[in-house]
Amino acid sequence: MTVTRLHGGGRLHLPAGYVAEHVELAYASTAHRCQGRTVDTAHAMVSPMTTRELLYVLMTRGREANRLYVDTHYDPDPQTAHDGMTEPVGAREVLAGVLRHEGADVAAHEMIRRAHDEAEGMERLSAEYLTLATVAQSGRWDDLLARSGLTDDELVAVQESEARGPLLAAFRDAEARGLDVEAAFPRLVTGRSLADADDVAAVLHHRVHRWTDAAAGRHQRPGNLIAGLIPRAQGVTDPELATALAERDQAMENRARTLAAQAAEAGQPWVAGLGKPPSEPARRQRWLREVSTVAAYRDRWHLTTQRPLGAEADVTSIEQQTQRQRAQAAIQRAVAISQPATEQAAGPVFEVERQVQRGVER
Repeated sequence: MTVTRLHGGGRLHLPAGYVAEHVELAYASTAHRCQGRTVDTAHAMVSPMTTRELLYVLMTRGREANRLYVDTHYDPDPQTAHDGMTEPVGAREVLAGVLRHEGADVAAHEMIRRAHDEAEGMERLSAEYLTLATVAQSGRWDDLLARSGLTDDELVAVQESEARGPLLAAFRDAEARGLDVEAAFPRLVTGRSLADADDVAAVLHHRVHRWTDAAAGRHQRPGNLIAGLIPRAQGVTDPELATALAERDQAMENRARTLAAQAAEAGQPWVAGLGKPPSEPARRQRWLREVSTVAAYRDRWHLTTQRPLGAEADVTSIEQQTQRQRAQAAIQRAVAISQPATEQAAGPVFEVERQVQRGVER
């Protein structure tokens, strides 16, 4: 065997006997097998099932470089998967989940506590809710797509697109904000040609999203949102699905209120950016309702920073960006509510906004 360095000069001939006894191909290996080895460059595949201990091993094998290839479309059972039911997650979100995924043994009581917290967490509950909502409303949205003016080929393209899930979520969001999506969507389809669209579903999602922001902004309708973040599914006719959705709806509302009350009572640093809790009971309840939205956002995206919403640069998806905007609006309302009544009447709006900005940047 003749070998040479990838970025170096010189060649070396290895005898057959030496190769047979001491050389083996090692361009691919498991994380467990490569522990203790060192290579020039390491290229590792990471999925949501990777533990943080294994991630450490994978990121410390290379002398010159360590590269990660993150699976953002992971499916533990592809044979039973349903296309379009879930949105791909960002690489940053996958890695954040890996860092929370411990492989080391922990005490039994700690495992019970973590399992209970995970089952009641916003990430788990919201994922279950959105999956159920997609199933419950799929027939209705499919009917809307079929009579919207799309051609047969365009309908097939929408059904097969990865953007179908986000498109249906945009329908739900528009409806939760008090808009008549069934009347408006056909106009959004036929108002401009789709002939040049590379991904029809993605283009339609963009149109619905822009229309929703513009229309809801003009009419200033309050959103029908769970914990101030997640659009409620409407028009669900299946009683079992309606019950399942209502249960998760209530669980998320309870979770957000509990987290907000605990944070305010403990004086957690991120709450300081939302103003001082009012002493008057009714105003305090209104203030806590806004704090609940921020608490729900922090729980959903696993934020632990002192800044209420973390850094905007850490946002990794359209879903998170939308929820961050809603949480930002909740902060503004919380700061306004926290002001004494006389200051609310006399204080200029720009002063409230300046206080909100200072709170968010802490």
